Amino acid sequence: MGAERFEELVGEALDTIPDELAQRMENVAVFVQDRSRVRGLLGLYQGVPLTARGNHYGIGGAAPDRITIFRAAI
Repeated sequence: MGAERFEELVGEALDTIPDELAQRMENVAVFVQDRSRVRGLLGLYQGVPLTARGNHYGIGGAAPDRITIFRAAI
C-alpha cells in the first residue's frame, strides 16, 4: 500500500475514535513513518501518560505527546 493511502486510512481511523477518548487526546500529534528501528514495532507513544500528569502539566506550553505509526510493519 502506498504511503499516501496509508496516511488517509490512519486519518479515517482517528476520526472513528469515540468522543470520550478523543477528548483525552489533547496536545497529541500523530505521525506516520515508513518503519521503526525496532523490528515488528507497529506504533510508538512518546509523552507523559495522563496518569503521570500533575496539576501544572501543560502550563507554559508543554510539547505535544507524539504517536508514531509505522507503515511497513503493518
